[in-house]
Amino acid sequence: MSSSFLLAILAAAGPFGRVDLNTATLEQLRALEGITDEQADSIYSRALSTGGFADIYEVAEIPGMTASSLAWLRDNCMVSPRAEGSLSPAVMDLMERLAVEDGPGDAAVDEWENLLIRPMPVNGLRHWDLRMLDRVSIVDAAAVERRLRDLGPVSGVASLRGSDGLSYYGYRNLRDYVATRELDLSSTDFFGGLRVTVDGGAGRSEGEGSLAARLDDLGSAIGDMESGGRDYSGSPVDSAALYEQLVSERDELAGARGVTGSVQRLRLGLGDRWRGGIRLSRGRWSTAGHGLLSGMDMGVISETYDVAKAFASLHRLGPLHQVILGNYRLSLNQGLLVDNADELMSRSLYRPRGLHPDLTSTRQAAFTGAACEVRSGPLVGYAFVSSAPRDAIMNSDGTPNSLVLSRWRTSAMAGALQETAAGGYGYFDLGGFLPCGTFVGAGALTVSWSDSLVPDPEFLDIPNDAEVWNCPEYSVMPQGDALSAWSVSGQTVLGGFGVEGEAAMQDNDAMAAVGGARWQNDWFYLLCSIRHYDLEYTNPYCRGFAEQSRFDDTVFEKPYYLNDPSAADLADWPVPKPEEGIYLESRFQVSRQILFPKVYLDVWRSIPWGFENYRFQGELEYRPVFPLRFRLKYKLQDKTKMQDLLPTSSVTHEATLRTIVLPAGGDYFEIGVRAGLVELTPNPLYTDDRLMSGGFLSARWEHRFTPGFSVLGGTTLWTTDGMSQWEFEDTGIDFLDGRGTKFYVTVKEQISDNIQIRLRLLRKDTFFPRNGLYRPDPEDQYYYEGDPGSPVRDFGDHAESYGINCQLDLRW
Repeated sequence: MSSSFLLAILAAAGPFGRVDLNTATLEQLRALEGITDEQADSIYSRALSTGGFADIYEVAEIPGMTASSLAWLRDNCMVSPRAEGSLSPAVMDLMERLAVEDGPGDAAVDEWENLLIRPMPVNGLRHWDLRMLDRVSIVDAAAVERRLRDLGPVSGVASLRGSDGLSYYGYRNLRDYVATRELDLSSTDFFGGLRVTVDGGAGRSEGEGSLAARLDDLGSAIGDMESGGRDYSGSPVDSAALYEQLVSERDELAGARGVTGSVQRLRLGLGDRWRGGIRLSRGRWSTAGHGLLSGMDMGVISETYDVAKAFASLHRLGPLHQVILGNYRLSLNQGLLVDNADELMSRSLYRPRGLHPDLTSTRQAAFTGAACEVRSGPLVGYAFVSSAPRDAIMNSDGTPNSLVLSRWRTSAMAGALQETAAGGYGYFDLGGFLPCGTFVGAGALTVSWSDSLVPDPEFLDIPNDAEVWNCPEYSVMPQGDALSAWSVSGQTVLGGFGVEGEAAMQDNDAMAAVGGARWQNDWFYLLCSIRHYDLEYTNPYCRGFAEQSRFDDTVFEKPYYLNDPSAADLADWPVPKPEEGIYLESRFQVSRQILFPKVYLDVWRSIPWGFENYRFQGELEYRPVFPLRFRLKYKLQDKTKMQDLLPTSSVTHEATLRTIVLPAGGDYFEIGVRAGLVELTPNPLYTDDRLMSGGFLSARWEHRFTPGFSVLGGTTLWTTDGMSQWEFEDTGIDFLDGRGTKFYVTVKEQISDNIQIRLRLLRKDTFFPRNGLYRPDPEDQYYYEGDPGSPVRDFGDHAESYGINCQLDLRW
């Protein structure tokens, strides 16, 4: 019995009796003589949350770990590599990056997820490769390339930690996406992944952007025309054609109610040479038959899915670094010339730069065609061509008015145009005789459409209504059947200091420019960025640094002021607003206990009106002990917008306090409280109210039962007085109005080395008080219909909503 007991201990402890830090239980770690219980708890939590250590030296990155403890662990413990084919829980957790303020978009998360599964070979890295990673700066990327060039290959990713100029912050953000593996170009190793998602509704509020709100707006417009509330005499609008268009849109969108969303996505690979994939998806509450390839006869695919994408790619064939046929994502420099995403990331210089296959939800800006990347010595080049259908707002005479990114698409606008885009970009890498990370580049883009765009406001604006049409951002939207643009760019890195920039010019002589400078070390960075976008710079693929999107705070945020409420979708056009400004951002670690995670100030001027605006946000984190953190965030914003006669301003104050606890055993617990206040310009039409307020109390808890199984739960209690609240939870954002409560639970399980599942359930109760409706004066009362009508009294609405989302990933 004693021999069997000894063998069991040795088997649990690993080869030669050493404890494996990646598989040890909490009790085994606490029993180790060379570390404290607090250090053991931290090691256990880190192994659970990341899927394990790559090598023993990663333990040094845990707060509270000493040199003597690390030395003892190195001599008495071991770190075994993950089994072939196994997956880190971080693959699933990465999707929660979508629920971060000023965080990455869907396209970026999709690319990083692929790298978590099959990391980049570390010894072949150049700064071009690393710039696609989140929060890896030009200084960090250049430091890694310089380390590999000067000292040769590394035997472990942790060896990069000592690279001159590489901050710990940058190292921490890149380490999970690279590995010490060799390129496998001749291998027939077959691998792949299948994702199936069923979306029965998020349960989150979409407010004025919901399908129900759009149907209400269409119903109001139809009713207004039927009652004779609109006079189109003297207008170019064909009122009969407009009426038929509105009725058709309403009937078509009504058929989308109750539609369940779905995604089927398949990726395949053969070694490091070949890649392929396909995506078929349909959004929740969407119409069918308007897919990305709907212009082609694809039978049931065109009739069923919103997005149908596919690609095949070849990699590392001599100077041909990669070539992609099908759908691809191209994002270069600061995104001024070309970045074909459907999303605009505010206040961010980061983006998944370069050429990548595209199986994301991007639709209106998706490229379909061919693209290649060439690398030959110091030369790096891109060439691309695309032909794809594009949605457009349609005038009542059948001509296309403007390109639009529409959430609730109908036959009238879906695939109204065929767009052809082509271009190229070339870089000369000067890192051979100047510091690593130095280059200059230039490129061009041309875009043409199958029909001429006619952005005439008379087709959109309701004639003789109370709203005065005043939208200079719209007046210069692309006209005709083509446009072209070109740009120049460059960057350099000197030690811990880096500078980058891009300037672009359109064929109408309008320009856009973004420049950035960064200085950093292990404890601090300072980023300064300047930007300028001419009013006439309307390149639809500009995704540059911005505070606001092009039609923010314009008439397009008010569907009831438009002939066709569907034209309000132009408010989501993901192009920067014509503005110029300066942005400062910093992160500063004062000590182990005190950290400023992110502090920024953005001061910008609206070019159409010359209004000065600013936004400040700062976060302070205090860690009295390792498992406990307090994080305080404060936001102050002063923004001015143009009204009919005089501009109005709003000043927003918002404070959020979060308490985060990381107890032993892999738990995560958080309590948050927020209070917000908006000071407005008083308006006699709205009882001269000067203040709006709102706030919430939330709690979130996650427990990891095993390294591959965890349950995440959250609840929120909120109340608002005119100021709606937004809350990031799980993998998305929810807008909270009125007052109410909600609860959600998410189950994340790695069933085996190859199967992961994520299931989310939500219930939300919202109460909307309808006050101030009853008026004592009989001559001033509102009445319900009837004979006789009864006066309308104050009441409250109660809305219940449920959400369910299930995602299954199978990888091999």
